[in-house]
Formats: sequence, structure tokens, C-alpha cells
Amino acid sequence: MKPILMRHVKAQNESFKAWKNGAPYIHNPWHFHPEYEIAYIHRGRGTLFVGDTMVEYDENEIILLGPNLPHEWRSDIKEEPDIYSESISAHFKHNFIGDSFYGQTEVTRLKEFLEKAKRGIRITDPYTKIYIKEKLLILPETVGLKRIIKLLQILEKISETPDLVFLSGSNSIQTMNYNSQDYRINRVNEYIMKNFHNSISVSEAADYINMTPTSFCRYFKERTNKTFIHYLNEIRIGYACKLLLEEEMTITQIAYQSGFSNISNFNKQFKNIKKITPSTYTHEFFKKNQKIEKK
Repeated sequence: MKPILMRHVKAQNESFKAWKNGAPYIHNPWHFHPEYEIAYIHRGRGTLFVGDTMVEYDENEIILLGPNLPHEWRSDIKEEPDIYSESISAHFKHNFIGDSFYGQTEVTRLKEFLEKAKRGIRITDPYTKIYIKEKLLILPETVGLKRIIKLLQILEKISETPDLVFLSGSNSIQTMNYNSQDYRINRVNEYIMKNFHNSISVSEAADYINMTPTSFCRYFKERTNKTFIHYLNEIRIGYACKLLLEEEMTITQIAYQSGFSNISNFNKQFKNIKKITPSTYTHEFFKKNQKIEKK
């Protein structure tokens, strides 16, 4: 399944959205959205697919996801009544407090941190988790200036934490370099995420935002530091990694499902981006996870 753009209900009279979730189980489809997402799992366990990575999550988990980073929360489905998923989430855009905010000297560290956070972050430090949990538990009911302050305190605390685990590979997906006013690159990113599983040409992408192919290639390279084709292949390989870790399809099926027209090109691009073959990637991932489980 291709990632879908998930448009959440906008916060009413507030700069960002925060809410509590509760259900027998959670299964959001493979999706993305323009907001950062911070999620605290109060109850429940399952699997989180994010970018080119899969992680098992349990209660007391805290995850920060970057904008437009494809992900899927899939909780375990059990018959026992106590397996009930509860979480608290907050969605905020990069400029939720205004673009000029990041121009202040005091905010330099936070600005740099949010750039890194586009890859997705797992918070593991126990003291940081306690601090963030206390703030998130009351964030949905907090109003006024205190609401913004609490979110900034959460972000500041995470940015100061030494033991952060980055989820998605540094070369995958989150490489866009744009500001909130550059609507064209937002549209291109949305177009790619909706259509990468099909054949996409430079001309089609350029036409989508009313540019000539030559101007589009220059424009795209300036904002991503990559060619359009290379960026497109990174998106495809990131999705292929998710499918590989699900163990439900053959490598050939995954290649076509991810937008490649032949298996040889898929293997070539996979090795070029991940530095290993698809089969080695799968083997090393599950081998690593088995070692972690034995500890």
C-alpha cells in the first residue's frame, strides 16, 4: 500500500493539535503528514514502521517523527481485554510559533535539533521520558500561553538528551530544505509520495508545478541537494525496506510494488542507497533484533 497524505482535523483557535487516543488496537495505514508528531504510548504494544526502519514499541514509549516521514503504527491485536491501546499525541508544524522565532540566537540549538528530528527519534533516557510524560499527560487540556510553553519545554528537553535513537536512515526521505512559504516544494513532495509506486518522469513532476523540466531540475536540486531521480529512488527504497521487514512478499514483488520496472534496477538502486543487498538488509535486521531480544 502506498503512503497516503493524512490530513488531520486542524486545531481550532490553537497553534497546534494535542489529543488522547484510545481503542482496542491501533492500525493507522502507511501515511505521512506535514506536521511533526510526538507520541507517548500509555498502554499497548505493537510495531512502528518508519522510513526504512521497523521498531517494536511497548507502553511508556515516546517517539518524535519528522514532517512528511512515512510511518505506520500497528498495535498487536489480542483477545485479552487488558490489551487496550492508549496514547497521547501532538502534531505541530515547524512554524507553529512563527517563522521569525527560529531567527533568534537562543533558539539555534532547537532549530538544529528539529532538523535532525526529521529522521524520527526514539527517546530512551528514563528521566527524560518521565519529564515528557508528565507534560504530555496534561497537554491536551492545557490552554493559552501555557500550552505553547509546555510544548517548547518538551522539545527543549529532548534536544538536550544525549541518548537519542534516530529511526530512519540519514540518507532516506527527510532531505527537503524549504520554508513554509515555498508551496511548490510541498506540492512536489506530496506528488512524489502519492505516485512513487508508478512511473514518474521529470517532465510530469515539472508540469505538476507549472515549470519547465530544466528549471524544475535546478529548482529541486537547490532545495534538496539531490537530483529528482535520486530523491525519488530514496523514497522507493525506503518503502521497499518496510515491505522487506513485513516478510509478506518476495523481493521481486516488493521491487514492482515500490515503483521499479525491473528487479535488476531495484537491486542496483537498493545497494547504491543502503550499501547492501535487499536480502542482506533483511537478514542483518532480524539478526540484530534477535540479539537484542536475548539480552
